[in-house]
Amino acid sequence: MERRKLIGLLGGVCMAAITPGLAGCYGPAPYGPPYPPQYYDYYYYPHVDVYFQIYTGWYYYHSGGVWSRARHLPPHIRLDHRYRRPIVIRDDPPHRQHPRHRKAYPSPRDWRPEPQRDRRERDHNRGQHEEYLRRWKKK
Repeated sequence: MERRKLIGLLGGVCMAAITPGLAGCYGPAPYGPPYPPQYYDYYYYPHVDVYFQIYTGWYYYHSGGVWSRARHLPPHIRLDHRYRRPIVIRDDPPHRQHPRHRKAYPSPRDWRPEPQRDRRERDHNRGQHEEYLRRWKKK
């Protein structure tokens, strides 16, 4: 009789030790988030070396030997939707990878600034950012 109690006790202890481990097999991984690493979506304009981040609404542009960030571009920079390139960047700010982007997307030689295209493109970018805010930001 003593032996039966001992075996039952050991069996119960083993089941108690194993059960929490088995329960973890069916749930989410306890060591990390279930989503991919963070990334950033940008529009890159190779003809003027400008980046636009859709999520934040910031423009990044090169001026006077330094990179600047602004909500609105200076008027002398003209955007054109025909040369816009959507890119995904895994680090921020975008100009850290600028030599690679410039090589992948060379500047067009036939580009001429057109004010009406610029206004439409700036409005488009603002609309993209506002659409993102409407869809994804908590109210």
